Amino acid sequence: MLSKIENLPESLVSYADRNKGTLWQVVKAYRANQRQGTVGVKTRAMVKSTGKKPYKQKKTGSARRGSFVAPLHVGGGVAHGPKARDYRQAIPLKMSRVALGIAISERVKSGKVFVGALDFSSGKTKDAATVLKSVADFTGNTLVCLSNPSENTIRALRNIRGVHLVSPEQVNAFTVLQARSLIASPEAFKVLESRLAD
Repeated sequence: MLSKIENLPESLVSYADRNKGTLWQVVKAYRANQRQGTVGVKTRAMVKSTGKKPYKQKKTGSARRGSFVAPLHVGGGVAHGPKARDYRQAIPLKMSRVALGIAISERVKSGKVFVGALDFSSGKTKDAATVLKSVADFTGNTLVCLSNPSENTIRALRNIRGVHLVSPEQVNAFTVLQARSLIASPEAFKVLESRLAD
């Protein structure tokens, strides 16, 4: 049976009043690290073409042209286009831990964290959906955090839309904020608390 966490556990009390700017910095870095940064276009210096003048300078009635690779030409270079670059940002370990603590404490305050045994030996999605619907808000993502779940439990949870099954070691501030509610087994929640311990 799943029960809502009403009061902040001891491990989260110290994170309740931390600066929310840390959470913003960490989430911004997580999102930046997901970018591939592979978009890039050729400038006029990179386009392979002849150096011949397109047409003579005068007496054509048209604007003067000196190159086939000018940005105004079809097939020419691109002016001020995007460049391939690395968007990665370093996330210090202490900062990521503080951000995770702030994110979970905010979810606890809003009544969106539930703890209870989740073991579906039947492996049926219907059984898992019945249990989760009693507490989870399926209008958004639901994060289910389990330590060493059985294969039947994984099978029961994997086909429910919006439900994401993760181990407590994989949980970060970004995944907590993306989820509308957090459901964890007692063992998994203890692992989360140990991660937040100084």
